Amino acid sequence: MPESGWALVVCAPCPHCVHHAWQRIDGGRLRWEAEWECDRCEFGGPRGGCNLDYGWGRAPDHIRALIVAAEGTVLLRVDGSGGAALKVFRDVLGMTIPEVLAASRDGYHATPVEARLLTALLQASGFSTRTESDQAQALNALRNR
Repeated sequence: MPESGWALVVCAPCPHCVHHAWQRIDGGRLRWEAEWECDRCEFGGPRGGCNLDYGWGRAPDHIRALIVAAEGTVLLRVDGSGGAALKVFRDVLGMTIPEVLAASRDGYHATPVEARLLTALLQASGFSTRTESDQAQALNALRNR
């Protein structure tokens, strides 16, 4: 009797496939998801699950770029400094120490979902936050030239 085994299914989207990506807050954590679908090659159809990718924390750069393209970003600023604020950024987004220091000092270009979660966690840690739309920030930079 033949033994059952794993079969490797390699699938890749065609040039006509549509890629969707989004973020959400799930149980107080940041979750990202991405999927592909296509009417031409039927990628993402009912035949398999290779069209879905997901994870926790900051999305991979190529996935985050899709989210930013669809939703934009806001500049999240933290008033004050301290280890608790740095820990929030590290815990939620897995940032390196230099990235966390820069975000704390200069602000962080967050997606709307990232901004909501970070704001809630930072405020719970006693920090005040504010957001500016990146469009408004760009206009202010032009005015100040």
